[in-house]
Amino acid sequence: MNSNGVSHKVHTAQNPIDQPGYVNQMPAVHSQIYPIAGVPQPNEYITHLDPVFVQHLSRHQGQRMALMTTVGRIEGINAGVAVDHIQINLEDRSLHIRISQIVYFEGPLASYR
Repeated sequence: MNSNGVSHKVHTAQNPIDQPGYVNQMPAVHSQIYPIAGVPQPNEYITHLDPVFVQHLSRHQGQRMALMTTVGRIEGINAGVAVDHIQINLEDRSLHIRISQIVYFEGPLASYR
């Protein structure tokens, strides 16, 4: 805020987004990735959803749990669950793990009625 009580917003310039060239809304085969200034071209992102598994993970939000992933075991606090990933907080950092990479999880007893 300045002396008149008016707040000033700092606008930062947006950097170009690096993305592949598109032809008819499809990535051009063997195209280089280069910066394109302005609005990014439309992309389609697809994730496989396991709604019941995501719901079970969500029931343990805020609780300590252990996940077995395709690369090993992780223990921490379930800080949040999204459609495609889960955030596990450790003592010094956060891990964002894709749900598709979770084999199973262990948490406190829960009722699923």
